[in-house]
Amino acid sequence: MFTISKQVVNWEDSLYIIKRTLKESTMPEEFANEYKEYIGVDKVLKKNGMYYFVVKIEEAQLVEEEVKLDETTEI
Repeated sequence: MFTISKQVVNWEDSLYIIKRTLKESTMPEEFANEYKEYIGVDKVLKKNGMYYFVVKIEEAQLVEEEVKLDETTEI
């Protein structure tokens, strides 16, 4: 068995999963948005000399289905 862990950040009242981090020194700022599109993430955040390429976690929505019971349905 194995565990998959995700790093999550809170930014502007939304939660994001960090998909990739890179040092600012490895990529000029003008290429960060191109790289964002290449790897398919939603945003690029920058803090303390690092780029954070993140995907927004959408809020869960409750989906209700109507279930019809009859005399043959077991509960």
